[in-house]
Amino acid sequence: MTDEQLRHLLKSSPEKAHRLIFDEYYNYVYTIVFNRLRSFASPEDIDECISDVFSDIFMKYDPDTSYNGNIKGFVAVISQNRSIDMFRKLKALNRKIFSLDSEEANQIPSEEKVDETVEKAESSHALLDAVKALGEPDSTIIMQKYYYGRSSSEIADIVSMKPDAVRKRLSRAIKRLRSLISEI
Repeated sequence: MTDEQLRHLLKSSPEKAHRLIFDEYYNYVYTIVFNRLRSFASPEDIDECISDVFSDIFMKYDPDTSYNGNIKGFVAVISQNRSIDMFRKLKALNRKIFSLDSEEANQIPSEEKVDETVEKAESSHALLDAVKALGEPDSTIIMQKYYYGRSSSEIADIVSMKPDAVRKRLSRAIKRLRSLISEI
């Protein structure tokens, strides 16, 4: 569902729109909140923070604004801000909660940023979908050139074209791909 469709749904049926937002972005919000609070908060605190995030989203997202951006950015900012607020609140209370399970008690916080990894994976999927949307032989040419690192003459043998034609198709396909990606 696009953001524009979501805005219309929010105007006509807010309950359905809220359910759709919750179902679509719950894992994303959980990842951001958990990544920030995992070594400091209890599972109940994390759940409370997630509930606060969705409460803020439902109360603050205004479908009548002239903002054209993606709701995903709005969700990410609220998730980060709420998890930072929860972290500060728990730190002020000076309570550090550890599970009694030996595996979790010895857990060292990871340097990996899960939310960034998820965003990169989603970007990769969007790029792959855009390449597939180019159709044949353009998608094959791009995949062979940039994924497999093959030369124009090697690609020409694969797609039964001349190397000059492959280079020209590649140039045009890249321009079309840029325009497809800018629409996303």
